[in-house]
Amino acid sequence: MIVSVEFAAMRTPRIALMAGALAGLLLTGTAHAGVGSTSAADTSVPTGAKALTHNPLYRSGKLTASCGRRPEDSGSVTAVKKHLTAMLDCLNASWSARLKRVGLPFKKPKIRFMTKPGRACGSAWGKNITGRYCTDERQLVIMIEDYAIADPADPVLLHLIAHEYAHHVQSLTGMEAAYQRMPARTKDQALAQSRRLELQADCLGAAFMGGIWTSLDGQDEDWKEVVDLYRRSGDDGLKKERSHGTGKNRVAWLQKGFAAASPAACNTWVASASRVA
Repeated sequence: MIVSVEFAAMRTPRIALMAGALAGLLLTGTAHAGVGSTSAADTSVPTGAKALTHNPLYRSGKLTASCGRRPEDSGSVTAVKKHLTAMLDCLNASWSARLKRVGLPFKKPKIRFMTKPGRACGSAWGKNITGRYCTDERQLVIMIEDYAIADPADPVLLHLIAHEYAHHVQSLTGMEAAYQRMPARTKDQALAQSRRLELQADCLGAAFMGGIWTSLDGQDEDWKEVVDLYRRSGDDGLKKERSHGTGKNRVAWLQKGFAAASPAACNTWVASASRVA
């Protein structure tokens, strides 16, 4: 299964240079998710509907970590890989502490970088896709675009890897397996479930960013770029299939996660239908 999102074109001077490469930035995804494939043997992982609505993850506390590692250079694929690998280390440190605190298992994901479309998660990459999470392989796959080479520290790039990592967290905590088993009698029901999964990944990614923002010396205008982009990139604004939520709702879950810096803010599974439309 591949779940993807598109971002609308951005207008700020720093982002303007990305327009060509980002004509559909951040098609993020969960690919080839095997039902129960990551945690079936671990009895500490919750199952069924409670894995979504009452997961111990929500009680794990704030995501606190000191990354403090901004890239020293730019202009090359090597610089991007170096920075994203450092961010992956920070993601591992932050999320492992939260999962272990509530007795949930943790395992580091692998990461793969691509500079041109190929095969990943057992299928063709697909047009405009920039990120995937392969559940069976526990692997993040990140496409390195021109915008990332120009600025490896771009906050949108940081949220890309944080969003894909959030799918890894959903897999580790039993959420992905529970989502896969949810009955859906109609396409609308299936899309509604997809929106809850993806909006939660948006929120969890933003919660991580909120937890490390000070250590990265993040600025208000940097976060505003991410928020403004999501506002224009809902299913409504892009006239896409309703799988990821309206721009208004995407921003709402981003802001909730970032402000709380905690998974407690990201329980989309008990939210009203209007908040995940």
